[in-house]
Amino acid sequence: MKSPRSLITLLATLVVMLLITAACTAPAAPAAPAGEAGASSEASAPAEGGGEVVELTYWHTNPGPAGDAQDELVQKFNESQDAIQVTSEFQGGYGDLATNLLTAFAAGEGPEVSQLGTFEIREFWKSGVLEDLTPYLNGDNGIDTSDWPGTMLDAGKFDDGIYWLPFNVAVPVLYYNKEAFEEAGIDGPPATWDEFFEDARKLTVKDDSGNVTRYGVAYIPGWFSWAMQSAIWSEGGELTNKDYTNITLNDPVVVEVVGKFKELLDEDAAIYPDNASGGHRGMFMNGQAAMILDSPGPFGDIMANSQGFTPMVANYPAGKAGKVYNPGGGGIVMLTVTPDEKKDAAWTFMKYMLSPESLAYYAERSGYTAFTGAAQKAAGDLLQDERYATIHAALPYLRGDFSVNMSPAVRTAFDEAWQKVFVEGADVQQALDEAQAKAEENIKDEIFAP
Repeated sequence: MKSPRSLITLLATLVVMLLITAACTAPAAPAAPAGEAGASSEASAPAEGGGEVVELTYWHTNPGPAGDAQDELVQKFNESQDAIQVTSEFQGGYGDLATNLLTAFAAGEGPEVSQLGTFEIREFWKSGVLEDLTPYLNGDNGIDTSDWPGTMLDAGKFDDGIYWLPFNVAVPVLYYNKEAFEEAGIDGPPATWDEFFEDARKLTVKDDSGNVTRYGVAYIPGWFSWAMQSAIWSEGGELTNKDYTNITLNDPVVVEVVGKFKELLDEDAAIYPDNASGGHRGMFMNGQAAMILDSPGPFGDIMANSQGFTPMVANYPAGKAGKVYNPGGGGIVMLTVTPDEKKDAAWTFMKYMLSPESLAYYAERSGYTAFTGAAQKAAGDLLQDERYATIHAALPYLRGDFSVNMSPAVRTAFDEAWQKVFVEGADVQQALDEAQAKAEENIKDEIFAP
């Protein structure tokens, strides 16, 4: 176990992250008491083979259908064999889950297996919270990852070990108003980011008094950096390298991309709405914005509740470096507090959750992607729907690099800068120069400082 000082530092960081997460996500359902949520294990009893049943606990986030689907998978696993029984426990949002995991770890307790977001991977690895999964991946009961997309496996790699595996993988999705595009004389969604910025202008409609009746695009309140990072990478820019020895928040490409998004705001071709008024999704579904940059998360709501037009989906545009997309979602981990005698059972459960059949089931129930090639084959009819096929077409272009998410110093500095630009009209170059200096200074206080 790591020193108390490093754990206290990490807990303080997670408290801040919890506040950020609460501000940027929909309210989560209250956590159920232990033993009541999802599929629960029965009291210890001999398995049919004669050995004792191994009891495991699985902690997860994602309320609603995405959480229910995890509970259902746990129940299916329990029913599929009699040697291992898993209790599934909902912990709240990603920030709640992370804080609960760290608190339990500090006490030498916690679940054997857990879901884990992308913000915490590096900090939890550095603090000794996560078990190295390499021996299990490469062992006799391993997983073939040859058909996993892009570099998703790299996201959990540190010092020749693998400590986090993707599970609920989201890809960027551009939603657009079919009729608005036809009225503007635009033949299909933008193929490049330059086309995206130009199309936003063409799609903007004003009345005789100059008031905007439809914006070309509505930006995501709070977490638009997720969308912008895809644009920055696609145009050949970087925000930081993986070990934070070269933070580049004021890279010329970053300045250019953020500047182009700001220009749309200045021209009233884009709007940065607040969540209280329905946010970007509400504006799109009501026909007040012709495009939004989002994820598969609101797919069902948008398709069912858009008013007066036909909603369509497309991949994010390409840039000078081609298509390079920033993934979202979370993964699955084993905790180092797991007793040695339970580790093989914990891995067996993890392997089940990552099986093609489980990932296909989860995709259908949750809206996340069936992200492996085998899972897409198992999904069958789901991908016969052209809209789902379009969403899954983004998978080969995912870049499994969560370095910005993993560093509070880098993430906070960049978020503060672009919000200052969008909301206060600050100069792009000056705001990003200040962010660069702030990130370089604050990275020194992080537990994985270079």
